[in-house]
Amino acid sequence: MSRLFMYGTSLEGIEKLMMAAPNFSPRDSGIIIQNYFNCDGGVVNCNNCGSNARNRSYISTCFYLKEKLNGNEIKYKDLVKDCFGRLKNNTLRIRLRLLSNNFKGEVFLNHSHKKRCYHLLQKQDMDIRDTSPSYISILFLLTADEVLWKLSEPTVRANGFDFSQIHLRQISTEGYALYQTAKTISTGKEHIRISEIADEDLINDIAFKAIINASLIARYGADIFLITK
Repeated sequence: MSRLFMYGTSLEGIEKLMMAAPNFSPRDSGIIIQNYFNCDGGVVNCNNCGSNARNRSYISTCFYLKEKLNGNEIKYKDLVKDCFGRLKNNTLRIRLRLLSNNFKGEVFLNHSHKKRCYHLLQKQDMDIRDTSPSYISILFLLTADEVLWKLSEPTVRANGFDFSQIHLRQISTEGYALYQTAKTISTGKEHIRISEIADEDLINDIAFKAIINASLIARYGADIFLITK
């Protein structure tokens, strides 16, 4: 049975719009974000590591990523470019450039964000180095917003996240965007578009930073927490 009362009638489309979060477009078309998340994540050993590991176009498969991040050979802007460089959205490119230029060596939004994230990992007795990049990325997003985390924390398990049990109440537009991005990474289905993420009237700079950094975590793993420049 459809959850839409007007399913199959001329009013079905209107009902879909009424059920959508404020300012977010219906999920029918457009560029979607899951293509820019590597849900398997992590770093793999490339066949020709001697040459490829020194080439920034091979960042996502560089066997020496951790060492290069520690040595500042790969910088934050390199990861952003490697992850999102193929996109043609000019608004997003401008926001990414500003984000990269303003990077001060901290992937988390603030101390409270970092504390919430690591507290959950400790509570679940999980080592961040042995945890899947997609799990860390989703946790990073859910803990980025205090209200969202209060709603999400009871549903978090060591083996995953039960989004069906997260009931969004009094959530901000930014919190909703974080939730939808986390859900996209978890399910691999479209829940938020690149065009929405790029829209500064829809998503502020703080939420934008969280979404972009979560995508880097999903693609490159926990090693990006080592980055300083």
